[in-house]
Amino acid sequence: MVGNGLNGEIISGISLTVFGIMMVLFGIVNQVAAVLIPADILIICIGLATIVIGVFTNRKNPLIHY
Repeated sequence: MVGNGLNGEIISGISLTVFGIMMVLFGIVNQVAAVLIPADILIICIGLATIVIGVFTNRKNPLIHY
């Protein structure tokens, strides 16, 4: 069981990615929020990078507390 489980980095990356996707969808619906779509894409990229960091942290530190 090396690298199993969720750590805080993966959870925060998922939440940032979901938030960015929701904001892009809101920008598609609302014309005023459409101005912020590039910033929303940046939020999605930061969320994905945080998920990648969390996966590498899981692989580096395989200790899981039950």
